[in-house]
Amino acid sequence: LMSLGHERIGFIIGHPDHKATGNRFLGYKDGLKQCGLNFDEKLVAQGYSSFESGMECAILLLRQEKRPTAIFASNDDMAAGVVRVANQLGLRVPQDLSVVGFDDLPLAKRISPALTTIRQPIRAMAEKACQALINVIRGAPPELPLVIRCRPQFRASTARIDAGSTN
Repeated sequence: LMSLGHERIGFIIGHPDHKATGNRFLGYKDGLKQCGLNFDEKLVAQGYSSFESGMECAILLLRQEKRPTAIFASNDDMAAGVVRVANQLGLRVPQDLSVVGFDDLPLAKRISPALTTIRQPIRAMAEKACQALINVIRGAPPELPLVIRCRPQFRASTARIDAGSTN
């Protein structure tokens, strides 16, 4: 999103009981820092990993006087909720608002516009977890941390921000 010129990037945190949600939020904050952007708590909303909570968070974020030009949701369901609310508010995705999700669920290709998202390599994750478990059973320490790179799937829900946009 930053490479597309976005500087006001909203973030919707997923369910607070899910550890991955916290890691995604840390990634958001680290990304801002690496690009020289300041963290603004007004651009963050607490969701609960559902389509409906994505809608509720989108309303909070998009009704601000100085709304975000992009929103990154912690999962695809919440991102789909953002797209729905943007449409209801008369905002065009991606011309007026870029939206990104996480997980690359089948839903991401089915909504319109198709959702830019982060694909998790589920098979590789399962293989790594199984190997770690086998190592522990055999008495060897597991390799920690277990980190597997995710890949962005660029689709139609993101675009370069218009330099003349005033939001």
